[in-house]
Amino acid sequence: MNNRVTVVGSYNVGLFLKGEAIPKGGETLIGQTFYESGGGKGSNQAVAAQKMGAQTVFIGRIGKDRYGLDALAMYERLGIATSAIQIDGQAHTGVSVILIDKNGQNSIMVVPGSNYNLSVQDMDDAAKRFAQSDIVGFQLENNLETVCRGIRRAHEAGARVLLDPAPAAPLPEGIYPCLTYIKPNELEAAAITGIPVTDEESARRAGEWLVQKGVENAIITLGGRGAVLVNAQGTRHFRTPALPGPVLDTTGAGDCFSGTLMAALAQGQALDSAIRRAICASALSTTRLGVIEAIPERDEVEAMLQSGGGRVK
Repeated sequence: MNNRVTVVGSYNVGLFLKGEAIPKGGETLIGQTFYESGGGKGSNQAVAAQKMGAQTVFIGRIGKDRYGLDALAMYERLGIATSAIQIDGQAHTGVSVILIDKNGQNSIMVVPGSNYNLSVQDMDDAAKRFAQSDIVGFQLENNLETVCRGIRRAHEAGARVLLDPAPAAPLPEGIYPCLTYIKPNELEAAAITGIPVTDEESARRAGEWLVQKGVENAIITLGGRGAVLVNAQGTRHFRTPALPGPVLDTTGAGDCFSGTLMAALAQGQALDSAIRRAICASALSTTRLGVIEAIPERDEVEAMLQSGGGRVK
C-alpha cells in the first residue's frame, strides 16, 4: 500500500442557513445562523481522506471566481494535491444551499456549475494517476457519463474503486462489476435497488442485490443505526458509537465516512477495521456545525475506536 487516495468529484461552496425548521413550499421562515464553507461531495471526501493521513489528489473543475480561489487556497492549506484541478472560464464554481433545522437535519439544493464540465477526456487523461492510486473515489455530482468513464478507467488501471452514489441515479449495468465498494445511504440504496431500506434486514437485501449485480462490497449506511456490509463472506452490522454531544448538523457525515474509509483502506487496514473507523469519524462530525470544519482529527477517531466505537453488532 502506498497510502495514495485519488478522489474524482465536485467542489461546491456551501451556503448554510440554520433555523428552527426547514421551510415548506411557499413558506418563509426567519433563521438564526448563516455561514459559508467549502463543500461538494468529492471535495469533502478528499479533505477527510487527507485529514486521516492519506496522500490525497483531487480531480475536479472550479470556476474562475472568488469561490474557486477560496477552494484552491483551502486545498493548499490542507496539503491536498491541486495539479489535477482545472480552472473553468466558462462556468461558475458549484454552489450549494443547505437548510438545517434545530435537530440537525438538512435539505440541500446544488447548482453544479463547472462541475458538469468535468469531461470524459479528463478521465482518459487521468488513467496514469489512477494506476498510481491505492483507491479512487467517485460520487454522482458530476456528469454521469464522465463518472462512468472514470470508474472504468480506474478499474482498468488496477485501482480499487469506491462509488458513493449520491445524489442517487440509475447506473449502467456494466458499471457494477467495476466497483470494489459502493456506499449508499438508505434512500440511495432504495432508489438504486428498488428495495425500501428501513432497517438492518432490508439493508441486507439491498446489499445482496448490489453484490449480485457484480459489486464486490456493498456498504449501506443507516445514519444513527450504523452500517451494514454485504459481500461474499456474508453480512455484518456495525454499530454507531455513543456520541460525546448532541447531533448539531448531519451535513457531510456521509462524505466524512467515505473519505475516512478510503484513507484507512489505502493505509492497509482490513475492511471491517476501515468501516469501524469511518463510522466513528462520521458520528463525531455530526456533533459539530459545518462540513469541513466538522471533520474530526485522527486522534479523536482513535480515542472513539479504543472505547469500542463501531463494533460489529
